[in-house]
Amino acid sequence: MKKIISLIACALVFAAAPTFAAGKLQTLVYPTKDNPSFLIDVPADWKLTPAEEEGDYFHLGGPSGAVFSFRTLEGSEKALEDSMKHCLTRANEKFKDVELGDAQDWKPSGLTGFYAVGTAKEKDGNPVRIAFAWCALPDDKIAELWFITDLDDEAGMDQANKIVNSLKAP
Repeated sequence: MKKIISLIACALVFAAAPTFAAGKLQTLVYPTKDNPSFLIDVPADWKLTPAEEEGDYFHLGGPSGAVFSFRTLEGSEKALEDSMKHCLTRANEKFKDVELGDAQDWKPSGLTGFYAVGTAKEKDGNPVRIAFAWCALPDDKIAELWFITDLDDEAGMDQANKIVNSLKAP
């Protein structure tokens, strides 16, 4: 009997292990550990697709289908304006009925930035939530971050918000 109870206990521990692992975070450094511009904390169960070089997007995929991407750009007003235009153009190419709310101030870890959240529809009509954020960094670069979740994906939205708000300077 004790052996059966021990086997059941072991089975429960192994069955629960993925739940505990999903709560773990890993810190990502962008663009490299030797030359960091910023750091963010990401759930360990998100799929990572690293950028090939600085300025390229680093993509994350959440277990619920949420997509999160980020990069840095030159810290100039023109680069920021170009980035904002690029993000809106890409959103309108990939989605229909894109509607963003007003920009809101954002101060992750004492840095200065802003974000806008809105909605859109995939080409098949599936409604999504979309968000863009930009933040000035101490190394005279700008962090550009954006994410997309299904409109009803509260878990993905919560994790994406936690990721974006974990942004900090090295």
